[in-house]
Amino acid sequence: MTAIRSPAALPTNWAIPTFRRSAWREVPADGRLASLLLYTPLLATTLLAKLSVPPFAAQSLSIAYLFILLAPVLGLVLGLLRLDSGRLSFFLVFIGCIGAIQVFRGEPFSLNSMLLLVTLFVAYVFYLPRQDDPTASALRFFLGFATLLALAGIAQYGVQLTVGLRYAFPIENFVPEAFLIGGFNMQAPIGYGESAYRVNGIFLAEPSFFSQFMAVAIIAELLTSNRLLRVALYGLALLLSYSGTGLILLVICGPLILITRRHWGLLWLIIGALVLAVALGSYIDLDKLTGRIGEFGAVRSSAHARFIAGFDVLTRYLWHDPLTALFGFGAGAFPGYAMRMPFPVAEMTLFKMLLEYGVLGAALYFAFIFYCVFRSSAPAIVRLAVALTLFLNGPFVPFFHGLALSLLVWTSRPAGDALPPAGKPLLADGA
Repeated sequence: MTAIRSPAALPTNWAIPTFRRSAWREVPADGRLASLLLYTPLLATTLLAKLSVPPFAAQSLSIAYLFILLAPVLGLVLGLLRLDSGRLSFFLVFIGCIGAIQVFRGEPFSLNSMLLLVTLFVAYVFYLPRQDDPTASALRFFLGFATLLALAGIAQYGVQLTVGLRYAFPIENFVPEAFLIGGFNMQAPIGYGESAYRVNGIFLAEPSFFSQFMAVAIIAELLTSNRLLRVALYGLALLLSYSGTGLILLVICGPLILITRRHWGLLWLIIGALVLAVALGSYIDLDKLTGRIGEFGAVRSSAHARFIAGFDVLTRYLWHDPLTALFGFGAGAFPGYAMRMPFPVAEMTLFKMLLEYGVLGAALYFAFIFYCVFRSSAPAIVRLAVALTLFLNGPFVPFFHGLALSLLVWTSRPAGDALPPAGKPLLADGA
């Protein structure tokens, strides 16, 4: 398949390496191990997203967390990862401030929630020290992986219609329930009373994660290799998820690609997609997807619980007291206040951080995350797309962290970084 490329779609300093069958063999053993380490967060948060062990399964904690925590330890032991002193300093300020707030508030708080936050974000202070820029290779790997997931999702839709639901969702139906994470809607019907189910790519915990994964893949593909057949593949897989969160990413990032890169070929792609949607809409029930737009105003719907209800929680409990608004109610407080509401409230990142840590703590949280994410050399709109997934999910959902660490954070080197001589400490000055 010949890639269709638009010169304006690629930055002048960007190139996606071409794939050769012997390329992996030519990489030194330590380089292969470094690449495997780099992709561990992405692979773990995708392929192991549904799996856990008791008692953490009931707490919605995926086993993917274990890999995110162990990967930096292994990287340091083997000398494959290095500390970025800039990120480390920011991390210490961030954790020190919110920790001090928890202690001096004098109110009860969840120590487990604080420990989870600290241990998870420790991973953000590391990077992969290589003379070349590994970001392009990471994006190439991501797009190849996204292609396999898209094919898996499309096959999953076909299998459920021909073979049956049990084999289309093998993890949900063959893995003991004690080893599946709770709190996620893994098997979601397309609509009330429908026999067909929304695809999740087999491995991802919910169709919404699969939808977001495909949306990021579409954006990355348009900004790098620009293979329109791949874009169409990702787009079809996204539609079969029947989830609006991926469409939110495309609605925000699509016009930016069109305007900033003058990617006018995207217009033809959009027109073609609309024509196909009209032609095939009745066959794949696209009205079920477009109908989800109305859920934002429907109390007790998924969209209302995730994107609207949190504002009601903040209005009712946080904003009336300036001191509470500044410092929050303390780590782990959000579920208790959400249960007081007369309708379901999802634990989304923005609402949870504001309620628990206040404006001050939330500002430090997002400042640290975006400081780490936006220093990457990946295309700016790819960085934006990955950052937006944080707002579409909870802060402890591993999906965002897998994308951020493997594609953006661990591939981002401080300015002036060079490989140290043997025996030198693995601490570099931050940019």
